[in-house]
Amino acid sequence: MPNTRTDTDSLGARELPCGALYGVATLRGQENFDISFHKLGDAPELLKALAQIKRAAAAANRDIGILPRDVAQAIDKAAEEIECGLHSDQFIVDLLEGSGGTSINMNVNEVIANRALQILGDEPGNYRSIHPNDHVNTGQSTNDVLPAAVKLAVYDKASSLISALGHLAACLEVKATEFADILRIGRTCMQAAQPMRLGQAFGGYAASVRRLESKLSQAREDMLVLPLGGTAIGTGLGSAPGYRSSVYRHLKVIVGADVRPGNDMFDAMQNADAFARVSSEIRICGEVIGKIASDLIILSSGPNSGVGELRLPSVQPGSSIMPGKVNPVLPMMMQQVAFAVVGNDAAVSLAALQGQLEINHFEPVIASRLFDSIELLAKSSRIFADKCIAGIEADEEQSLKNLMQSSALATVFVPKLGYAEVSRLVQASAIERRPFIDLAIERGLLSNDEVLKVVRESTDYREEIA
Repeated sequence: MPNTRTDTDSLGARELPCGALYGVATLRGQENFDISFHKLGDAPELLKALAQIKRAAAAANRDIGILPRDVAQAIDKAAEEIECGLHSDQFIVDLLEGSGGTSINMNVNEVIANRALQILGDEPGNYRSIHPNDHVNTGQSTNDVLPAAVKLAVYDKASSLISALGHLAACLEVKATEFADILRIGRTCMQAAQPMRLGQAFGGYAASVRRLESKLSQAREDMLVLPLGGTAIGTGLGSAPGYRSSVYRHLKVIVGADVRPGNDMFDAMQNADAFARVSSEIRICGEVIGKIASDLIILSSGPNSGVGELRLPSVQPGSSIMPGKVNPVLPMMMQQVAFAVVGNDAAVSLAALQGQLEINHFEPVIASRLFDSIELLAKSSRIFADKCIAGIEADEEQSLKNLMQSSALATVFVPKLGYAEVSRLVQASAIERRPFIDLAIERGLLSNDEVLKVVRESTDYREEIA
């Protein structure tokens, strides 16, 4: 039995491994764009979406009489295998291929065609009965298939990030309850400001992550508006009458979501703003969580030479030379993830900007960067929640000490002591280098219990009633 088979395109014949399900178009794409570690086979959500589109297209073309029933069924079965995760090793085109997605689309077309031939008892490469272009790709073009598949893949993949955000928010909510009564000094511009409670700070963190979860969920829904059916530029040329309505009817069932065509197919083909919008929401997720991580680094600094109000879990030694040093490695991880996500969003923004005329041919890099951002944030957010947030402890004594030593408490006691008396105490505090509160207690103006009572009351949330 021969080890190779011959496959031919308009540029000539090439030899392929006998067991390969891909064809010459895939081989050329693999050779021309072997630039990264991420191939189409490493993007299961994109492969799944491409396979779902090919299944829906085969069913639609069967319905309108373009494909024979047995051919449509073989294509459907082959594509369903890919949708279920089989044959991933046959998808060898680089995810950053430079053909605007043609090599990716043809890799899928060829694998489905050759696997469908096997299902019908024929040999791969014998394209007389099932051809990658004439049958698998009929009614379609790369220009509408690829952006539609990327949207479906982002929709699918984003669910893991939304779930991770919900998990992180829940962990922060637990800490907000746990720290509800711990007094601390609130800080603005890195200076002491007003008293508050630690639980209020964590409640704010939790609320921000819940908002991220909601906003990303909304942006995710836009991924269900597809250009499929526009074929090359939006006119639908190349598809038969009835194809568009039929392909969406089948795709809706296959995907299990309310997929629908854009209101204007030319707009749907020309513009990538939906990708830029969902990317910006993902970037904002990274920025907000990165800011929370930065706060935790500041509040846990020390322990004896910094703020020292929080104790983060000690997950690993912090230095190869300084014994006993423990660094805030998990918040620092989140900050680095945020940096990477911001960079990915910049790439998506540039790709959306540089689309030309009737299509955007930079969807491969859009897909690559969106997938990377989603994976980074989904994984890191769960690690951050489970290994850092869940184990945070508050140093209540240090927190209270920092609060009571701050002259920022002066405003709290103006109603009780009067502005002039408080001013004299603050001036004496600065001269004597002693806490304002210590002087007030020493002079008999306040007792310890009164101080705590007034401070605690000052941290109660004041909701204005209209």
